[in-house]
Amino acid sequence: MSWNNAHGAAMIAAAQAHEALGAEVDDYIDVFGALRWAGVEVMGQKMGGLLGLYVDGSQGGVPGCLVNTGLEEVSMRHTAAHELGHHRMGHGTSIDHQEQSSVRWGEGWPQHEREAEAFASWFLMPRPAARNALARCGLLRPESPLDVYRMARWLGTPYATTVRHLVRVKMIDRSTETVWLKHSPGSIKAELADGLPIRPQAHVHVLTPAAHDAVLHVTSGDCLLLALPAGRYDRLPPGVTRTPPGQMSLLDSAAPEQAGAAWVSEELATEGTMTADAGGRELFRVILRRTPDREGSDHF
Repeated sequence: MSWNNAHGAAMIAAAQAHEALGAEVDDYIDVFGALRWAGVEVMGQKMGGLLGLYVDGSQGGVPGCLVNTGLEEVSMRHTAAHELGHHRMGHGTSIDHQEQSSVRWGEGWPQHEREAEAFASWFLMPRPAARNALARCGLLRPESPLDVYRMARWLGTPYATTVRHLVRVKMIDRSTETVWLKHSPGSIKAELADGLPIRPQAHVHVLTPAAHDAVLHVTSGDCLLLALPAGRYDRLPPGVTRTPPGQMSLLDSAAPEQAGAAWVSEELATEGTMTADAGGRELFRVILRRTPDREGSDHF
């Protein structure tokens, strides 16, 4: 089966899954909630070289999947969506290994793996959600790898997967995809952070005026950068600090280069509201929703 055929089948299956779930397809998709709704038991644990696995329940039990919690949150979400794809598309038990560095992405993959991978992209990034993520970045179209990375933060998806999917939703062309895939998320984060400390599995979220009143999903260590003209943080919820992780705050005010930066800590509750002064204009507000711990059985 070609990738085009896999995407055609997966796009239909993802749309059916959205409809069955009653998901808002213009926003961040709760893939773990979708697995629970579908009756798939989920377990999270560290698994070394495995991304995840799906057990189809054909031996008399219930279907289930295992997700590697050694991955960062967006990779776990993609893996969970991949396993949901196996379930929704009627595949049998499947074990998904991390790619070997010497193997090109997707080369030689069997039909069921291509379908599940395509399903994951269409499930997490339906066209309305991709357009909404672009709008929250204050953009009309992605013009650089930095734009794609910023979009991916609203979608909760890995950078490379997002780049590939933007071809499918006709936001970029193949030649642009080839060039942008050469950029690493680490280098993009470093460019956006401009010298501010960022942990390896943490992310940088750039907040533009277009993000007002939006819900942003974050994890511990993430950095929040204000991109508001003359904007400064007005109120940070408990668990969000203007002090970088691992550093001690000696002064109540942040250094000049950190005036528009804040970091998410382990103390952030399930949800909190952050506000900022947008230079005398109407107050800017974003709701921060922390992703839960994925270790253990399906109670998250």
